[in-house]
Amino acid sequence: MQVTQDVVRAAHTVGLCIRVCVSDMGPANQNMWRVVGVHSRQESVVNYISHPCNSSQRLYFMADPPHLLKNVRNCLLTQSITLPPAVVTRAQLPSDSVTLDHVRSLVDLQDNRQLKLAPQLTSAHLSPGQYQKMRVGMAAAVLSHTTATALQFCASLNLLSNDVTTTAWFLDLVNRWFDVMNARLIKASLFRTSTQKLASLREMLDVIRAVKFSGKACWKPIQSGIQLSTQTVLDLYCDLVSNGSYNFLMTGRLTQDCVENLFSCVRGRGDAHPSPVHFRHNLRLISLSQYMRISSSSNYQQDDSEYFLDFLKKKPVSASDADRQDDDDIEFVEHTVVSQECELDTCDSSVCYLLAGWSVHKQTQKVAGCQECLSVICGSVSDAPLEAELTKMKSYGGLQYPSALVFDAVRSAESVFLSHQQSLVSCGNVESVLNSKFAEHYSVSGLPVCHNSLYDIVARYFRLRIHVHAKWLTSQFKSAAVQHGSRSAFCRTKVK
Repeated sequence: MQVTQDVVRAAHTVGLCIRVCVSDMGPANQNMWRVVGVHSRQESVVNYISHPCNSSQRLYFMADPPHLLKNVRNCLLTQSITLPPAVVTRAQLPSDSVTLDHVRSLVDLQDNRQLKLAPQLTSAHLSPGQYQKMRVGMAAAVLSHTTATALQFCASLNLLSNDVTTTAWFLDLVNRWFDVMNARLIKASLFRTSTQKLASLREMLDVIRAVKFSGKACWKPIQSGIQLSTQTVLDLYCDLVSNGSYNFLMTGRLTQDCVENLFSCVRGRGDAHPSPVHFRHNLRLISLSQYMRISSSSNYQQDDSEYFLDFLKKKPVSASDADRQDDDDIEFVEHTVVSQECELDTCDSSVCYLLAGWSVHKQTQKVAGCQECLSVICGSVSDAPLEAELTKMKSYGGLQYPSALVFDAVRSAESVFLSHQQSLVSCGNVESVLNSKFAEHYSVSGLPVCHNSLYDIVARYFRLRIHVHAKWLTSQFKSAAVQHGSRSAFCRTKVK
């Protein structure tokens, strides 16, 4: 604790007033909290001490929110959570049990699909390795609004039991809490008008104090950390914004991500526990590397494997080059029958509708001043079809609804894509071929002549669809790949 006070005083002498001490929940840090009188128990919480340099201010303590998010996910990997009856009644939940078995059912349901309801979610997220457990992104993908929406949508279609909505509700609660605790943009920060965000923090406090974990019945460290950090953010907001001169509080500045990233770079130099001398040398190399890059004219070649996703990074083929393509590249289009009546199930149709809305949103930015085009491509929630249910669940009010014309065109584009997907890997200039085949088999009259909005939307959908398909091929290839003794051996192995 003396070291902490020395750091606070040293910063104060150069004009930096430290208001919060952030750390993970390691034993040494929890012991420091106890020494200074900070604690977080079920019956009470003390999250500050008198500032050593200014007795009129408070020095707050909190646990790092990204670490807390990982801890919540790690707890759910081996345990379930029981919600209190008051929460179940208030939220009108079908049960009181929160378990990742429901998320595993979702992963199994979408495992063989390319158009996934939760595209970032894989089996690795639910069975992480030693180092994968340390990745905040993997924890955030599980405890996300997208996962919660996918569970709710599957329950509405009776693809999963109705009990999954309880898990979906809890995942969405954690997601809203983390979004507020980790705000990195001004518009996501806490303002005086951020009543809903503050309500999310207070709701998380009420829930985390009352939940019960399976196994030994006791107050868990994760509950202490969430309660301490959430209370600190609420108190700091009152000090700086409500009762102070600050316009907003950007909570992302209260995490220790900058330190974690630096340590990760240092450890990436090959020594997980460097000595002070090695740490200084590695820090110098890392600082210099920010100004360096590999010269394009050098003899250095990265010894790495190529995956199907890599072809997307290549420069587009010009029209003149496309005319000079080999006959073998075009042949697959000629002998493939395009099935315009390709049947899509409810899940695929709903994802297509969501992606169509994304493509329309991008197009509206391009033709923002053209009301004639906007009236043709934009729809509304009032006239949305049944396939819009996923978009309604997922939207906080900002997602775009495509018009019926656009949705019909995107479904036709998906039929064209499905008709040719078996030959995409062996084809050159995939995007141009798909666009041309779509133009041959889909036509509509009465479109505005000022912009080519409909075909731009379809072209954008094709680009995204190629990316999704390539990513799926890569995952399939990796799952069936043979383990090689070296990277060079892998690169010499012919991909069949």
